[in-house]
Amino acid sequence: MAKKKEKYSPMMTKYLELKKDYQDSIVFYRLGDFYEMFFDDAIVASKALNIALTGKNAGVSERVPMCGVPFHSAQGYIEDLVKMGHKVVIVEQLTDPKASKGLVERGVVQIVTPGTIMDLKLNEKVNHFIGALGIFDFHYTLAYADISTGEFYCLNLEKDDRKLKNQIETLDLKELVMNQDGYEDDSLMISHYDNEHIQDKYKKLFEGVSDLKEIKVASNLLNYMLETQKRDLDYIQPLTEVDQQNYVVLDASTKKALELTKNSNQEKYGTLLWLLDHTHSAMGGRMLKSWIDHPLLNKDAIEERLDMVEIFVDNLIERETIKDMINEIYDIEKLASRIAFGNVNARDLKWIASSLQVIPELKHQLLSLENEKLNKLAEQLLDLTPITELIESAIVDNPPLVIKEGNIIKEGYSAELDEYRDAKKNGQNWLREFEEKEKQRTGIQKLKIGYNRVFGYYIEVTKSQLNLVKDEFNYTRKQSLTNAERFITPELKEMEDKILSAQDRIVSLEYEIFSQIRQYIKQYVHMIQDVAKVVAKVDVYISLAIVASSNRYVRPTFNDEHRLHIVEGKHPIVEEVISSKNYIANDVDLDEKNRIMMITGPNMGGKSTYMRQVTLTVLMAQMGSFVPAREADLPIFDQIFTRIGASDDLVSGQSTFMVEMLEANNALRYATEDSLIIFDEIGRGTATFDGMALAQGIVEYIAKKTKALTLFSTHYHELTLMNKDLGIKNVHASADVSNDSIKFLYKIKEGATGQSYGINVAKLAKLPDEVIARAKVILDSLQDNNMETKLEASSNTVIVEKESAAEKMLSQIDPMQLSPIDALSTLIELKKLL
Repeated sequence: MAKKKEKYSPMMTKYLELKKDYQDSIVFYRLGDFYEMFFDDAIVASKALNIALTGKNAGVSERVPMCGVPFHSAQGYIEDLVKMGHKVVIVEQLTDPKASKGLVERGVVQIVTPGTIMDLKLNEKVNHFIGALGIFDFHYTLAYADISTGEFYCLNLEKDDRKLKNQIETLDLKELVMNQDGYEDDSLMISHYDNEHIQDKYKKLFEGVSDLKEIKVASNLLNYMLETQKRDLDYIQPLTEVDQQNYVVLDASTKKALELTKNSNQEKYGTLLWLLDHTHSAMGGRMLKSWIDHPLLNKDAIEERLDMVEIFVDNLIERETIKDMINEIYDIEKLASRIAFGNVNARDLKWIASSLQVIPELKHQLLSLENEKLNKLAEQLLDLTPITELIESAIVDNPPLVIKEGNIIKEGYSAELDEYRDAKKNGQNWLREFEEKEKQRTGIQKLKIGYNRVFGYYIEVTKSQLNLVKDEFNYTRKQSLTNAERFITPELKEMEDKILSAQDRIVSLEYEIFSQIRQYIKQYVHMIQDVAKVVAKVDVYISLAIVASSNRYVRPTFNDEHRLHIVEGKHPIVEEVISSKNYIANDVDLDEKNRIMMITGPNMGGKSTYMRQVTLTVLMAQMGSFVPAREADLPIFDQIFTRIGASDDLVSGQSTFMVEMLEANNALRYATEDSLIIFDEIGRGTATFDGMALAQGIVEYIAKKTKALTLFSTHYHELTLMNKDLGIKNVHASADVSNDSIKFLYKIKEGATGQSYGINVAKLAKLPDEVIARAKVILDSLQDNNMETKLEASSNTVIVEKESAAEKMLSQIDPMQLSPIDALSTLIELKKLL
C-alpha cells in the first residue's frame, strides 16, 4: 500500500504559497506577538541574529525549523539582516484575529532591502541612497534616491567604469537596481527590476527633466521603491538633474588620500568633514557632506556661498542666536517623510510642532541682518502655524510611542472621545461604589473588585471569609485560587460590558483621530521639506562661519590666470590637532610661467602635508568655505588628481607600483590645463633608474601636454636639474642637520636640496649603529659613482667602536664629589657592568 503523502497544516500551506514569490528573501511572518521564520530562512536568520533555532509542528512528521523575534523589537533585527546583505519580506496580519473565523488573513506589507531601510535613526548626518543604473550606447545613466528623506536625483555619466565606480562610492550606494546585465560590483546588492511606466500621480516629479534616458532610469527606480514599500510615496521630491559640469571631478583615490569624509579606518575623526562640521541639525550635516563631496565650478555660485558665510562671520551675536534656534529643530526632513510613509508616531508629531514653532522667529532673525541675498533665503521659510496649532491642540505633551493603545489625544479636542472617557471614568467610580455596597450587603469586609483579561471584572473573597458567601447574594463562582475564590454577578457583568466597550472605543477613536491629523499634515509634506532645505543651508553657512572665525581663516579670491597664490597656508586638520601656535605656515606660488613645483627634502620633513594642505585649501575654497591662510588667490580647478602614499590593491592583485601607475595614468589621460595634480614620490615602487626615468617622463608630459598646475615631490634629486624652460620651480622641505642629527623645520624654501637625509632619519628611528655606519660607507661610494669600491667592500663589516656602559658611567662621574662610601658603591656598580 502506497504511503499517504503528508500535508502541511493550513497555516504552513499559506506560508509556503507566499514564500514561492520571495525565494531570495527572508520572510518575517507575523503570528500573534512574534514574527516567525521557517525552514531555510530560520536557519540563516538564527545564525545571523544569534537567536535560538527551534521547531514547529506543521502537520507533518518532522518539525519545521523555526525562529522568531518579538514584533515590538523587530526593527533592529530587520536592520541587522539588511546590513548583512539580505532582503526582508514583512508579512502582517491583515484582519483582527479576534474577529476572524478560521485562518487570519495575512499579506506582504513591505520589503526591506539595503537601499530601502526607512526606520533609520533620526538626526543622522548621512544619506542612505539607493541607485538605479541604465546602460546605453555612449553613456551610463544613474538615478538615486533617499527613501528616508525623499531626495531624488539623476545624472548622465561618460561610459567609463572608473567614473561610474567613483560615483557609486561617493554616494555610498548599498543597492543598485538594474533592468539588464552589464555591471557587476561585489560591494553592493544588485536587484533586477524592469518597470519604466510612470503612474499618472507621479508624472509631476519628472516635469523638470527632459532627458529620456534619465526619465526611464529614474522611473524604474521609483517603481522599484513603490513595489518594495507597498504604499504610496507621495513625499518623494521632484527629480533633480545633476549636471556633472557644475562640480569638480574628484576620483576615488583623491578622496581617499585627502580623507575628506572618512579616514583610513572609515571613521569621521581627522577628516575635513570632522573639522568643518559644526552643524546643529541633521539636515545641515547631510548638506555639508554633500558640499564637501561636490565642490563647485561656477565662480558666481562659489561667491554666493562665500557671501553668506561672510555675513555670519561678521555678525557673531546674531550667528549665535540663530545657531541656538537651529539646535531646537529636529530632523524635519525625515519626519516629513514619515508622515507620508505612514510610520510617524505621536512623539514625531510633537517634534515636528516644536521644530516648526521655531521657524517664524528664525525668519525674523535672518531678516534682521538686512542682507538682500539672505532676505531672499529667509522668505523661503514658510509659516506653517496651522500644523503646529493642530498638533499642540490635539496631542498630549508626552505621548507614548505606540499609536494603537490610546493615551495620545488631549482632553477637550474631541467631544465624542471625551464622552467615552467620562463613561470609563464613571465606570471606575461605579466599581468603587459597588465594592463598598457589596461589603455592606454581605458583611464580607475583605471583599474586593479586581480585573484580568481572561475573566474580566470579578469579586474576590479570601478563603478565610468564604463561609460568609450565601446563595441569596447571587454570586457565580468563576475561578479558584490558593487563597481566594473569584465570583461574578449579573450586575457586575453588565457594567463590565459598558466599561470595556468604552475602553475599546476610546482606543479605536484615538487612532482614528490620529490618522485624520496625519492625513491633514500630509498635504504640507513638501512645504516642510522646502523649509528643511532652507534650515540646512543656514546651518551649513553658520558652521563654516564658526570654523572660519575660530581658526582665523580668510576669504579666498579667484583669478582666471592659472595663478595659485597662498600666503602662510596651513593644513586645516593638522593645525586643529596640534594647535595653531605650533604650526609652521608655508607659501605656495604657481602661475602660467611656473606650472610645476618640484619638492625635495627629507622624509618626515612635511612634503606630503604641504601638498595635502594646498589641495584641501583649493577644495575648501570651491565648496564655499573660508580657507586656512593669510591670503589665498586661486584659479578654479575643474579636476583634482592625487597620488599620495603607498597602497596595494590586494583584492585585485595589484602591487603598490601598479596602483601608482594606474592612478598616474588616470591623471595624465584626463587632466586639463585647468586641473590640479598632486604626485608624491612617483616611481619609488620600482628600481631606482626605472623610477627616475618614469618620474622625469611624467613631469615632461605634464609640462608639454597637460599643462596642469602640479605639485611633484621626489627623492630623485636629478629631476631638479631638468630644463627650466619646462616651467619647473624647485622648492625643498628644510631641515637642520648637525652632528649627524636632524631637526625638521617644516618650512618650504626656494631651491632644491642635494640630499634626502635618509640615513639621518634612520638614526632618528634608532636603527643599529652598525647599520647606520655601513650605510654611510655605501652612500659615499654611490655618490662617488664608485660601484667597484662598493662591491669589493660589500662583505666587509664596518667595525663601530661603541662606548661601553661602564665607560659611559665613568664619563659622568666627578671623583672629587664622591665620599668614601659613594666611591665604594660606585665601584661595585661599575663591576656589575663589566
